[in-house]
Amino acid sequence: MVNSNPETVSTDYDTSDLLFFEPLTVEDVLNICDRVDPDGVIVQFGGQTPLNLSRALQDVGV
Repeated sequence: MVNSNPETVSTDYDTSDLLFFEPLTVEDVLNICDRVDPDGVIVQFGGQTPLNLSRALQDVGV
């Protein structure tokens, strides 16, 4: 799980295998993907940020 706000998931350690507190940018998500080699990525939040992020990740094949 990647989240830019550690307070929102700091007590939910059982919701994912790993927690990354990083900015929600394409570069940061790609760096995480390089590190953990996920099977896929789910973008799950609202607003313009997820639309931009999901499109950019799709464009690079994630």
